[in-house]
Amino acid sequence: SILVVDDEENFLTLLEWFLGQRGYEVATASSAEVALKLLSVRSFDIALLDIRLGTSDGLALLEEITKCFPRPNVFMMTAYPTVSSIKQAFDKGASRYLTKPVDLQELVKALGSMF
Repeated sequence: SILVVDDEENFLTLLEWFLGQRGYEVATASSAEVALKLLSVRSFDIALLDIRLGTSDGLALLEEITKCFPRPNVFMMTAYPTVSSIKQAFDKGASRYLTKPVDLQELVKALGSMF
């Protein structure tokens, strides 16, 4: 199962449909707060997190997830990659770092290697 966290509703809808078509169980959250609520009631194999979540910080959410919920592998996504954000993401426990627009075939390969 996959949790997708992004503040862009169209992107959430696209990933939910695309991944669902490939047999993945997908839940979505448009904020860090909603993501943490979902994580508190069920487990996910993978979380896909946007670094910029409106007023929230995806890197802070990554840190919270890795502290409190040891199970999910976390993929960070951003349209604004920097050396600093890449380093921070991996230092905080990210498994992968993807640049938006996300290459959906690359995402499927990355997900396949995790299961």
